[in-house]
Amino acid sequence: MRLVDLTLKILGISETIHRWQDSLTTLEQARRVQIAKYADEIAATLARSSAAFATLERDPSDIRAAREAIRELGRISGYVEDIVLTLQDHLDGRKLAGVKRRLEPLAELGPLRAAVQRADSARIENLLEAEGYFRALADGLRT
Repeated sequence: MRLVDLTLKILGISETIHRWQDSLTTLEQARRVQIAKYADEIAATLARSSAAFATLERDPSDIRAAREAIRELGRISGYVEDIVLTLQDHLDGRKLAGVKRRLEPLAELGPLRAAVQRADSARIENLLEAEGYFRALADGLRT
């Protein structure tokens, strides 16, 4: 079985959560601010992982960059999980279950290592695009 490209999964999750933005505008202010903080943290994490991937693209043997990429990608799962918990009473259970299902591969070390070993410009672009979705979500929740 072919290993799922982790960066495409992250991009898919970010697109999905960004589409929820209209639904999230009805949340009380405190929850919107909390989700905006999580979205900011995810965006910063994606930026750091993109930088690590760029280093790996130039030098695939850079162990420090590989560890940084694995560490940063691993954090994303926890942050998205926090968003899902915050929205548990607000969004349709099927939507949340879909995101939870997509999170499962992010928690496994094997796909993380495989994604890091295949650092290339397409994966970097996926991470940068996902970062943009989360920054836009955070900005939209604050307005």
